[in-house]
Amino acid sequence: MTDAEVYERLKPPTTIVVRVGRMRFVAEYPYRGDAKPGCGSKLVARTHRGTEVVEMLTTTCGNSGCSKSISRNEMLDYIEQSGGKDYPFHTDGQILRVATIDDLNRWSEVQSEITARVKDVKRIVEATGLPMRVVDVEPLLGGEQLTVYFLSEERVDFRELVRQLAAEFQTRIEMRQVGA
Repeated sequence: MTDAEVYERLKPPTTIVVRVGRMRFVAEYPYRGDAKPGCGSKLVARTHRGTEVVEMLTTTCGNSGCSKSISRNEMLDYIEQSGGKDYPFHTDGQILRVATIDDLNRWSEVQSEITARVKDVKRIVEATGLPMRVVDVEPLLGGEQLTVYFLSEERVDFRELVRQLAAEFQTRIEMRQVGA
C-alpha cells in the first residue's frame, strides 16, 4: 500500500506527544479532533502553563504500524530509559486544535515582541538593583504568563520585581533561574 492509502485508513490519534515551550518539555495530551496531524505539526494546546503553540513529536495510538507513530508503551519505555520520573514529562493539558494560519501569525507576532520585552525586563531589573542577569523571556500564545529566565550567583528575593513586572506586562510572571 502507498503512504496515502495507509493514511486514509488511519483513525485520528487519541493522544499526541508534543514539545512545549523554550525549555522543550515533553508532554502527552489527549486529542479529540478529526484531523490526523503528522510529526512536526504545530498544534495549539492548553498546557500546564497556559495556551501555547506546541510541536507534535509523535502520536501514541493503535496505528503504530504506520511508521509515523509509536505505541504508548514504546513512548513510556523511552521516557523511562531517558531518566524516568526525573524526565520533564507532563500530562495535565489538552490539544485544542491543529494550529491555523491565524494562530501561527499571532505566534509570530508574539515572538517578534520578545526582544522589546527582554529590554523592558532588563530595565526594570536594573532599576531594582537585584544581583541578577536576565537571559530571556518567554511569552505564551494566550498571554496568560510571561516566564523570565535569569542568571544569578546568589539567592534573589524577587517578590517586588515580580509585582513590578506583572504591573508592566499585565500578566502572570514566572521567574526561572538557569545555569549556575
